[in-house]
Amino acid sequence: MSSGTVTLYIAASVDGYIATEDGGVSWLDAFHEETEDDAGDFEAFFASIDCLLMGSKTYEQVMGFGEWPYGQKPTYVVTRRELPRANEAIELFDGPVDGLVERLKGEYDHVWLVGGAQLAQTVLRSDQIDRLHLSRAPILLGGGIPLFDDAGETRDLTLLNTVARDSGIVELRYGVDRT
Repeated sequence: MSSGTVTLYIAASVDGYIATEDGGVSWLDAFHEETEDDAGDFEAFFASIDCLLMGSKTYEQVMGFGEWPYGQKPTYVVTRRELPRANEAIELFDGPVDGLVERLKGEYDHVWLVGGAQLAQTVLRSDQIDRLHLSRAPILLGGGIPLFDDAGETRDLTLLNTVARDSGIVELRYGVDRT
């Protein structure tokens, strides 16, 4: 049985918010000027993952962008509601998140935890996130949905890499030290 890796790869403002109070992320649009290197880094990351995991609000937001951007990669959406599925690779899940993550780590080599904040905090509190890939955008939102409002106990991180983008985004890649 495989022991996969879960990576939380997410963007946040410098003051730690992933969205405005109403869930908006249009503030990120100003930072989408990608160079070939930027796009290549994300493409390499996306090629490395076998599966996506996200909360229902994140899923609905991605659905609102138009065409489903993640193709046929298996995607698990944690929700208590019935939602339209973008394709047959989408599975809606209503149950204990820690059990789902444990199952996914057993079935897949690399799981991308897309978001949102509630799901990320739940998975972090259950000590199931292995890597953090945080893209810090050079903006202070002053409020909104915090990335880590309730991350549980103190966790040590090991810095793996940093990349400063021309857009001003700084990508911080950490390993999560086991407790």
